[in-house]
Amino acid sequence: MGINFFELLNPVLDKEITFISNQLTIPPEEVYKLLLEEAERNQLEWYSNRVPNLNYEIPACRLAYLYIVAAANASTFQYVLESNENLRSYILGIAEQYHELKICAFGAGPGTELLGLAKFFDKQKLGNSVSVDFQLLDKVQEWTSSWYCIRDQINEYFKSIYGVVRSNWPMITSGNFIACDVTELDRLSYLANVWQQDLYVINFLLSEIFNDDPGLRSFLSKVVELAPKGARFVFIERRGAMWEERMKNIATDSGLILSPFIESKGNLADEEPTKLGLIYSAISEIRKPRLTWNVVYSVGVKQ
Repeated sequence: MGINFFELLNPVLDKEITFISNQLTIPPEEVYKLLLEEAERNQLEWYSNRVPNLNYEIPACRLAYLYIVAAANASTFQYVLESNENLRSYILGIAEQYHELKICAFGAGPGTELLGLAKFFDKQKLGNSVSVDFQLLDKVQEWTSSWYCIRDQINEYFKSIYGVVRSNWPMITSGNFIACDVTELDRLSYLANVWQQDLYVINFLLSEIFNDDPGLRSFLSKVVELAPKGARFVFIERRGAMWEERMKNIATDSGLILSPFIESKGNLADEEPTKLGLIYSAISEIRKPRLTWNVVYSVGVKQ
């Protein structure tokens, strides 16, 4: 049967909606309205051709992201892991030899990369479990609850399919959510040793920061300096020459060797948004989750 992103997101959304409903003393239907308002505002901000003002500190804004784009972004990351042969061979080689993978994601608070990685390993059928040490840096610490909730739902899924013995699971996840603004170089001194990773992910971070931020370039240059030789850096962005130029600038500053830019379109053909449950039934006639993606990506290698 396999992992279904919407099925995993269902209890995450339900828990968040229940919490907000209780905190604000309003019925779930009112929470749905707040979600839809934030979704509309986010879309306008995303296409404003300036730094998007995304209020992720507001619960309804985070709900809008989880409902509308989380599954699509998870599917995009999974696609890159599977379709880029060099990246796929690199990750599977480490997983098969060491039974572990160390990953660091920047600005990935919602947990979409974790979803994509879980589905990737679930489909590989390696015959051994892979311990994934997932370090996550995001300045919006309010994402902490959804990230850990997604991790717990992945664990529950693996338990239900493969049993309680974790060594039988395709992936065993550990790691930390670290509140950090990755445009501020001085934050590096507070992050301990989270840089000796196999894989680094920069997924839709550049277009959220929008400007060619010198702070981000300095931060990532230092990360590359500290990363082990051969480590991979996965950049995924909206299509467009501007974002490719941003990736090139980071690579030039840091000494990364980038793969050719690859433009890809896809859809969530094997997913079922109805598995979102009550929230889908309540608002899908007004707003459906995104079921397609259209990106450019490149994989950098530390020399």
